[in-house]
Amino acid sequence: MIDNVYYCNKELKNNQMMRGDLNMKRTIIFSLIALAILLVAACSNNKQNESTQLKKVTTDTIQKVKPLSGEISLDKLPNNIKEYVNKNYHGYAIKKASYDPLCTGEDAIDVSIVKKGSKNYSLIFLLDGTFVQLEEDIELSKAPVKVLEILKTKYMDYKPAPKIERLKLANNSIQYLVDLLKDSLAKEVTFNEDGTVVCER
Repeated sequence: MIDNVYYCNKELKNNQMMRGDLNMKRTIIFSLIALAILLVAACSNNKQNESTQLKKVTTDTIQKVKPLSGEISLDKLPNNIKEYVNKNYHGYAIKKASYDPLCTGEDAIDVSIVKKGSKNYSLIFLLDGTFVQLEEDIELSKAPVKVLEILKTKYMDYKPAPKIERLKLANNSIQYLVDLLKDSLAKEVTFNEDGTVVCER
């Protein structure tokens, strides 16, 4: 009888321990599930905050990227631009300067230079004074045949301006800038000599 009581007590303790272990396991499992749910919610919240912040940064950046425009007082023109003109265009004087973005949208400075008895030019510089290109007005008819062909096919609905710009880049390559008009829609297209489109805006 004592053995039976001892055995029953032992079984009871084992059952209680197993129940305790089971309850402990359940508590751990539920805690892990709750923790996982909290982590997922926190990550989701964090992604929404990051997305909101990214949208704000993108919007702020877009608003600040508006290109510079307007005339530049000659006394405010960077010295390295004045030095470039004096060194490379002897006898030319700077007539005016203004902000004029490149076809890519990058801010640039357009410097008009004149010399009595010579052609007038526009010199284009980046804001830091790096020379980009020389622009010379020419008749549309003087554009390369391939450029004229592309204008007649790809841009047949547009009317080109009678004068275009011949661009001599800093690396001495040549491009052509053509202003196009279709009703009230204006477009500026830059071509390589072989007629390939470099930029369109």
